[in-house]
Amino acid sequence: STLPFMKAVAVFLSLLATAHAFSVLPATPSSSRVSPSVVPCCNRLTSARTPALRSIGRTTMMATPPIDTPAPDFDLPSDSGTNLSLKSLRGKWVVVYFYPKAFTAGCTCQAEAYQQDIGEFRTQNCEVVGISTNPLEKIKEFKEAYGLSFPMLSDREGAVVESYGAAIKLPFVGTFANRFTFIVDPKGVLRASFGNPDPKMDSIVSFARLMELQNPK
Repeated sequence: STLPFMKAVAVFLSLLATAHAFSVLPATPSSSRVSPSVVPCCNRLTSARTPALRSIGRTTMMATPPIDTPAPDFDLPSDSGTNLSLKSLRGKWVVVYFYPKAFTAGCTCQAEAYQQDIGEFRTQNCEVVGISTNPLEKIKEFKEAYGLSFPMLSDREGAVVESYGAAIKLPFVGTFANRFTFIVDPKGVLRASFGNPDPKMDSIVSFARLMELQNPK
């Protein structure tokens, strides 16, 4: 009948959208930033998508919280074995970045770039926090494999991802984190956001924006 066929088409389109949203190619640890000519970064849903995929993107993307309003709080399991909340980081600037999937090429070069710059962020009283819907065990393996020293959190239910408007909800597949970055000030107020940042440049752009926010003209 027509109904099973339509369901099959929906599942196929969802899986295809997932493949376009983030690469499943494994990445290799390195001590330096990954050159785009060597390792392709995660593909993202763009205007080049087919009409069917564009339709899925329109119906599943959400609005991000307004700038200069309280950032949505979170209290999530971390790789350290304890929960970490945004409220516990009051008094510090916080870069919160959402990424789709550990061990994919784009997500790896993004994390490595933040690790390379983490000292600079911390000299500016800023912590970096990575969040995805990946299982905690996979996040622990990811952090250990690439020597990441900043907190990585697991939002398995996708509630925090949704509260930041960074969720991709795919029918018959589930909820994933789209690539989004937010900067929260020491009072817990959202001061900047970036949608679909270049994984290789996200850390640099975030640090530059942090400096602008800390040193307004």
